[in-house]
Amino acid sequence: MPPGTDSTETVNGRSSSLAGLLADALGDLPPEQISARAKIAAALWMVGGEQALTAHTGGFAPWLVKRLRAHIETNIETPLRLEDVAGLARVSRSHFSRAFKKTFGEPFSRYVMGVRLERARRLLIDTNQSISEIALACGLSDQSHLTRLFHRRYGAPPRAWRRVHGWPVASAAEQPLGFRRPGDQAAARS
Repeated sequence: MPPGTDSTETVNGRSSSLAGLLADALGDLPPEQISARAKIAAALWMVGGEQALTAHTGGFAPWLVKRLRAHIETNIETPLRLEDVAGLARVSRSHFSRAFKKTFGEPFSRYVMGVRLERARRLLIDTNQSISEIALACGLSDQSHLTRLFHRRYGAPPRAWRRVHGWPVASAAEQPLGFRRPGDQAAARS
Protein backbone atom coordinates (compact mmCIF):
# COMPACT_ATOMS: atom_id res chain seq x y z
CA MET A 1 0.00 0.00 0.00
CA PRO A 2 1.46 3.40 -0.96
CA PRO A 3 2.42 5.74 1.89
CA GLY A 4 -0.29 8.16 2.95
CA THR A 5 -3.18 5.87 2.03
CA ASP A 6 -5.32 4.07 4.54
CA SER A 7 -6.75 0.61 4.24
CA THR A 8 -10.49 0.15 3.97
CA GLU A 9 -10.46 -1.33 7.48
CA THR A 10 -8.80 1.80 8.89
CA VAL A 11 -11.29 4.11 7.17
CA ASN A 12 -14.22 2.00 8.36
CA GLY A 13 -12.82 2.00 11.89
CA ARG A 14 -12.46 5.78 11.87
CA SER A 15 -15.96 6.20 10.45
CA SER A 16 -17.35 3.95 13.14
CA SER A 17 -15.51 5.88 15.87
CA LEU A 18 -16.67 9.20 14.46
CA ALA A 19 -20.25 7.92 14.24
CA GLY A 20 -20.03 6.88 17.90
CA LEU A 21 -18.76 10.30 18.94
CA LEU A 22 -21.49 12.05 16.96
CA ALA A 23 -24.17 9.78 18.44
CA ASP A 24 -22.88 10.55 21.95
CA ALA A 25 -22.89 14.29 21.21
CA LEU A 26 -26.43 14.04 19.86
CA GLY A 27 -27.52 12.19 22.98
CA ASP A 28 -25.96 14.77 25.28
CA LEU A 29 -27.86 17.69 23.75
CA PRO A 30 -31.19 18.63 25.30
CA PRO A 31 -34.17 18.56 22.93
CA GLU A 32 -34.45 22.37 22.99
CA GLN A 33 -31.22 22.75 20.98
CA ILE A 34 -32.92 21.92 17.70
CA SER A 35 -30.38 23.50 15.33
CA ALA A 36 -27.37 21.81 16.92
CA ARG A 37 -29.19 18.47 17.06
CA ALA A 38 -30.11 18.73 13.37
CA LYS A 39 -26.52 19.49 12.35
CA ILE A 40 -25.08 16.62 14.38
CA ALA A 41 -27.78 14.25 13.07
CA ALA A 42 -26.89 15.26 9.50
CA ALA A 43 -23.19 14.64 10.17
CA LEU A 44 -24.03 11.29 11.74
CA TRP A 45 -26.05 10.32 8.67
CA MET A 46 -23.17 11.39 6.35
CA VAL A 47 -20.64 9.31 8.28
CA GLY A 48 -22.67 6.23 9.14
CA GLY A 49 -25.75 6.37 6.96
CA GLU A 50 -29.29 5.54 7.97
CA GLN A 51 -28.16 2.65 10.17
CA ALA A 52 -26.03 4.90 12.40
CA LEU A 53 -28.79 7.47 12.71
CA THR A 54 -31.55 5.00 13.56
CA ALA A 55 -29.33 3.09 16.00
CA HIS A 56 -29.30 6.22 18.16
CA THR A 57 -33.00 7.02 18.12
CA GLY A 58 -35.63 5.54 20.38
CA GLY A 59 -34.19 5.90 23.87
CA PHE A 60 -33.55 8.83 26.17
CA ALA A 61 -30.50 11.07 25.98
CA PRO A 62 -27.89 10.47 28.72
CA TRP A 63 -28.62 13.82 30.39
CA LEU A 64 -32.31 12.88 30.63
CA VAL A 65 -31.50 9.42 31.99
CA LYS A 66 -29.55 11.09 34.82
CA ARG A 67 -32.43 13.48 35.49
CA LEU A 68 -35.01 10.66 35.54
CA ARG A 69 -32.92 8.46 37.85
CA ALA A 70 -32.36 11.36 40.24
CA HIS A 71 -36.06 12.23 40.25
CA ILE A 72 -37.12 8.65 40.93
CA GLU A 73 -34.52 8.15 43.70
CA THR A 74 -35.36 11.47 45.35
CA ASN A 75 -39.13 10.91 45.27
CA ILE A 76 -39.29 7.15 45.83
CA GLU A 77 -41.32 7.50 49.04
CA THR A 78 -44.11 9.29 47.14
CA PRO A 79 -46.47 7.95 44.49
CA LEU A 80 -44.62 8.14 41.16
CA ARG A 81 -47.12 8.33 38.33
CA LEU A 82 -46.01 7.70 34.77
CA GLU A 83 -47.88 10.81 33.56
CA ASP A 84 -45.98 13.06 35.98
CA VAL A 85 -42.55 11.68 35.11
CA ALA A 86 -43.39 11.82 31.38
CA GLY A 87 -44.17 15.51 31.94
CA LEU A 88 -40.73 15.96 33.48
CA ALA A 89 -39.27 14.50 30.27
CA ARG A 90 -41.61 16.72 28.20
CA VAL A 91 -42.95 13.83 26.13
CA SER A 92 -46.30 12.09 25.78
CA ARG A 93 -47.18 9.18 28.02
CA SER A 94 -46.96 6.65 25.17
CA HIS A 95 -43.62 7.96 23.89
CA PHE A 96 -42.27 8.00 27.44
CA SER A 97 -43.30 4.37 27.98
CA ARG A 98 -41.58 3.20 24.78
CA ALA A 99 -38.43 5.26 25.31
CA PHE A 100 -38.21 4.30 29.00
CA LYS A 101 -38.37 0.60 28.21
CA LYS A 102 -35.78 0.95 25.44
CA THR A 103 -33.45 2.93 27.70
CA PHE A 104 -33.86 1.09 31.01
CA GLY A 105 -34.69 -2.38 29.67
CA GLU A 106 -37.95 -2.69 31.60
CA PRO A 107 -41.26 -0.84 31.92
CA PHE A 108 -41.48 2.24 34.15
CA SER A 109 -43.59 0.56 36.85
CA ARG A 110 -41.25 -2.43 37.15
CA TYR A 111 -38.19 -0.16 37.32
CA VAL A 112 -39.75 1.98 40.06
CA MET A 113 -40.72 -1.13 42.03
CA GLY A 114 -37.13 -2.38 41.74
CA VAL A 115 -35.84 0.93 43.14
CA ARG A 116 -38.38 0.73 45.98
CA LEU A 117 -37.34 -2.84 46.86
CA GLU A 118 -33.63 -2.01 46.68
CA ARG A 119 -34.20 0.90 49.07
CA ALA A 120 -36.12 -1.45 51.40
CA ARG A 121 -33.25 -3.94 51.27
CA ARG A 122 -30.73 -1.24 52.20
CA LEU A 123 -32.93 0.03 55.05
CA LEU A 124 -33.29 -3.50 56.41
CA ILE A 125 -29.51 -3.77 56.56
CA ASP A 126 -28.64 -0.25 57.73
CA THR A 127 -31.41 0.69 60.19
CA ASN A 128 -33.58 -0.71 62.93
CA GLN A 129 -36.76 0.74 61.45
CA SER A 130 -39.80 -1.49 61.61
CA ILE A 131 -40.98 -3.22 58.46
CA SER A 132 -44.01 -0.88 58.42
CA GLU A 133 -41.78 2.21 58.59
CA ILE A 134 -39.59 0.85 55.82
CA ALA A 135 -42.63 0.15 53.63
CA LEU A 136 -43.78 3.76 53.97
CA ALA A 137 -40.24 5.12 53.44
CA CYS A 138 -40.15 3.20 50.16
CA GLY A 139 -43.49 4.48 48.90
CA LEU A 140 -45.40 1.25 49.51
CA SER A 141 -48.86 1.24 51.03
CA ASP A 142 -48.21 -1.02 54.03
CA GLN A 143 -46.15 -3.82 55.54
CA SER A 144 -48.04 -6.61 53.77
CA HIS A 145 -47.47 -4.96 50.38
CA LEU A 146 -43.72 -4.77 51.06
CA THR A 147 -43.64 -8.32 52.42
CA ARG A 148 -45.38 -9.79 49.37
CA LEU A 149 -43.16 -7.95 46.84
CA PHE A 150 -39.94 -8.44 48.82
CA HIS A 151 -40.55 -12.19 49.17
CA ARG A 152 -41.23 -12.47 45.44
CA ARG A 153 -37.97 -10.69 44.54
CA TYR A 154 -35.55 -11.86 47.25
CA GLY A 155 -37.02 -15.26 48.15
CA ALA A 156 -37.76 -14.48 51.81
CA PRO A 157 -39.98 -12.09 53.73
CA PRO A 158 -38.24 -8.93 55.00
CA ARG A 159 -38.05 -10.00 58.66
CA ALA A 160 -36.42 -13.36 57.82
CA TRP A 161 -34.14 -11.73 55.25
CA ARG A 162 -33.06 -9.14 57.85
CA ARG A 163 -32.16 -11.89 60.33
CA VAL A 164 -29.79 -13.44 57.80
CA HIS A 165 -28.41 -10.31 56.12
CA GLY A 166 -29.18 -7.62 58.69
CA TRP A 167 -27.23 -5.36 60.92
CA PRO A 168 -23.53 -5.89 61.51
CA VAL A 169 -22.81 -8.29 64.33
CA ALA A 170 -21.71 -6.25 67.32
CA SER A 171 -22.60 -6.10 70.96
CA ALA A 172 -25.54 -3.90 71.86
CA ALA A 173 -23.24 -1.40 73.59
CA GLU A 174 -21.24 -0.95 70.35
CA GLN A 175 -24.35 -0.23 68.25
CA PRO A 176 -24.86 3.49 67.63
CA LEU A 177 -28.10 4.94 68.95
CA GLY A 178 -30.89 4.40 66.46
CA PHE A 179 -29.18 1.29 65.11
CA ARG A 180 -29.88 -1.14 67.94
CA ARG A 181 -31.95 -4.22 67.48
CA PRO A 182 -35.27 -4.11 69.37
CA GLY A 183 -34.11 -6.61 72.05
CA ASP A 184 -30.75 -4.90 72.56
CA GLN A 185 -31.89 -2.03 74.84
CA ALA A 186 -31.95 -4.21 77.95
CA ALA A 187 -28.57 -5.74 77.08
CA ALA A 188 -27.00 -2.30 76.64
CA ARG A 189 -28.02 -1.26 80.19
CA SER A 190 -26.44 -4.30 81.86
